[in-house]
Amino acid sequence: MVQAAKFSCEVYWTEFDVTDDDLGVIYNLLLDREVPLTTAEMTPVLIEHCLVRLEKEAQQAVEADYSDYLPIDEYEVGQVLIFPALGNAIGTVMGVRPGDNPEISSFDVIQVKIEEDGQVREFAARLEDHILNNPPMPEVDVDELSTIDGVLRSYGSLIEERLEGRLNRAEDIVRIAGRWFPKALLADIHEGHKNLAEAVLDVASGGPVPTTDLLEHIELPSGFDPLLMAFSLDYALQEDERFDEVGPAGEVLWFLRRLEPPEVLFTPPRLESVSTAVDRSLLTDDLLALEQRLDDELSPPTPMDERTEEVTLSLLFPHWRVGALPLSGRLIPLFPTAYEAPRIRFILVDGHSGDEFPGWVVREAGYILGLDEWYKRYNVPTGGLIRVRRGESVGHVIIETVDRRRRNDWIRTVTINEDGMVGFTMLKQAVGTAYDDLMVVGLVDPVALDEAWLRGKQRKMPVDRLTVQVFRELAKLTPQSAVHAQSLYSGVNVIQRLPPAIVFTELVARPYFVHVGDLYWRFEATAWNQA
Repeated sequence: MVQAAKFSCEVYWTEFDVTDDDLGVIYNLLLDREVPLTTAEMTPVLIEHCLVRLEKEAQQAVEADYSDYLPIDEYEVGQVLIFPALGNAIGTVMGVRPGDNPEISSFDVIQVKIEEDGQVREFAARLEDHILNNPPMPEVDVDELSTIDGVLRSYGSLIEERLEGRLNRAEDIVRIAGRWFPKALLADIHEGHKNLAEAVLDVASGGPVPTTDLLEHIELPSGFDPLLMAFSLDYALQEDERFDEVGPAGEVLWFLRRLEPPEVLFTPPRLESVSTAVDRSLLTDDLLALEQRLDDELSPPTPMDERTEEVTLSLLFPHWRVGALPLSGRLIPLFPTAYEAPRIRFILVDGHSGDEFPGWVVREAGYILGLDEWYKRYNVPTGGLIRVRRGESVGHVIIETVDRRRRNDWIRTVTINEDGMVGFTMLKQAVGTAYDDLMVVGLVDPVALDEAWLRGKQRKMPVDRLTVQVFRELAKLTPQSAVHAQSLYSGVNVIQRLPPAIVFTELVARPYFVHVGDLYWRFEATAWNQA
């Protein structure tokens, strides 16, 4: 066997792309197996096909005595070349012309017709300074790339990614829960079948119900593999707006869309961000570090650590008001995800009582829903410290408060004046958990605040005016009249949903905010009047 690695297989797999011929292999594989397959299950077959092709092309090149293409060499019309960096593609020189580049001395450009696809491509010739004249030594053992297992170890994830991208562009193949199958070969699922599925979900209060349970109530054509039957039903339900697939990756669960919580289908107004441009280059290192610690889903994503077992965060007002958590970079590894489903139904576990209740991951909008009653149960305030832990089984997430002792503390509390304007004062409030002093916000009458928020002008106020107004309200509550950046962020979000960077940029960019150290600022009325 001619080792493919000797013909620059490392370059071939690094730049691997799925051709029409490769896609044909995948179609044949699915037809032969007659069941849907995952990308991971198909990748070894694709690698085997490519290795056989590389071996064959390498052997043909040796027997035909083709020349390896090197940019330093000179070529003539009619010469047949092999291109190791293109997976041993074979091409015939169709033309030669002088190159034109003032930064490079005399060289040629050759037009080459590639045998595999008939395309004419151009390459440099008589060019002394080029990386392909002295290719780097392979980083992977050449023997490693001559076997399916070896290629999988070194490039498996890359090949899967390229294969998945090519399958996504194919119109006649469909994916459900990570498995693929040709659309034309699915079992016929008619309207009556879908109506029965809807009835089953109705009885189950909307769901979630796995496909296997639905199949028990639906009489489908015989002679199909059970896996293909389930896949066919899944595809039919996916194409019907009545149904929503809400299972985590690898598990298909169905829910009736009309029975899902409205806050799952439509982002609550409290969580809708005010669209404002921000110049992040103005932020100091300290402010950028604070931004990362705040776990705001509207901030740029932070690097995820899949090994994360536990995260503690302080609760922002908009999340507290709608019973949500942010789906920040730190929290993402703790919650179930999906291949395609925009909404995922899972189980929240009360870490104190062991009680279980439903939760929803709303992936596109970046929040977790289902905690409203739990917040009320433990009297969690805005700014309350919440601990989220990985559940003991898939699809379960444990949530608990930090320090459950109930207490009466003097904390920042929302006020509403006669004109419906929201402000802040210090009041003694009953709280049931530990909280972040910089984030805490008390609320006497949530309904009154909602009415003032809906009818008032502040929710549409320009960001610069709003930050000044909230800053001055908070400054009255401290002897030094200084306000921490985090407190301003928390206070502003009682009125408008803004990410940290927008609030922090106002502090840095406006001359009437003066930094006094440790992320505290003071307000200069004189500068404000002159602005």
